[in-house]
Amino acid sequence: MNEKRKCQKCGLLIDSDLPTCPYCGYKQDEIIENIEEKEEKVIENNQNENPNVFKFTRQEIYLERNKNLLLFFVGFLGLQIISLFLSVILVSLNPYLASFSTKGLAFLNFSTYFVTFGAIILIINGKDISKFLIPFKKKRTYLYGIAYGLILVIVSSFVSSIMSLLTSNTSVNTNETGINTITTAFPILSLIVFGILGPLCEEVTYRVGLFSSISQKLKPLWAYLITILIFGLIHFDFTALFSGNVDALIIELSNLPTYLVSGLLLCYFYTKEGFGVSSIAHIFNNLLSLLLTLISSSLY
Repeated sequence: MNEKRKCQKCGLLIDSDLPTCPYCGYKQDEIIENIEEKEEKVIENNQNENPNVFKFTRQEIYLERNKNLLLFFVGFLGLQIISLFLSVILVSLNPYLASFSTKGLAFLNFSTYFVTFGAIILIINGKDISKFLIPFKKKRTYLYGIAYGLILVIVSSFVSSIMSLLTSNTSVNTNETGINTITTAFPILSLIVFGILGPLCEEVTYRVGLFSSISQKLKPLWAYLITILIFGLIHFDFTALFSGNVDALIIELSNLPTYLVSGLLLCYFYTKEGFGVSSIAHIFNNLLSLLLTLISSSLY
């Protein structure tokens, strides 16, 4: 027979291993903390066997059965494959809309992120969902997330300014140009997709997925280097390398360091504070950029 304990809210007796009271629905904080402590001990024990394995903090997320690596492949390859698949459909239905219209570009981007986000949720499902949701129930996550988000904005803006001075280039790259165009045409959806869904997908893909997977096998330096490089290159337009347009290539290269530094900071936020804080920081950075784009477009 299970031991009984009083619910921390209603005071009724419930089974001691129940995380939620069946009568009032209140989550038992001590149970959640005990679960987190047990998971932390398991991670520490596994890492003690191999001194080269990255030492995880309590805030980091490691999922069962190699889900971390699967999340990376779904987030990374999924965006490319889904985008290509939707492009083919759009071209077959309306070639003009697909090639020359802002509506076509917006439809392609919005649909790709919605489908990818849905696929990520399906993979996480079950008990792993709580690992992602628990941080967002704490005020600390939002306070630290916004604080780190400000750091991200300031540092990335500084790097961008330095690169502008070195290359005499003040233009944004192809990735930013497309986002700015869509944002001006569809502000509300853009704030939701590029401001919230996009950062969440990228944090799950590159921090929880890629960074955590590499950290389990290699030294911290490699986890940082590989994750930062891939994160930076996904924002790089490789067609500039083969187009013969030197100006376009300079624009892409001058914007690349900003993405690399942003990737470095987000990895640091993730290892120091966890998925919740790195996600809020990323969301804050994107939302601020989108809002400034909307303000700028309304003035001209």
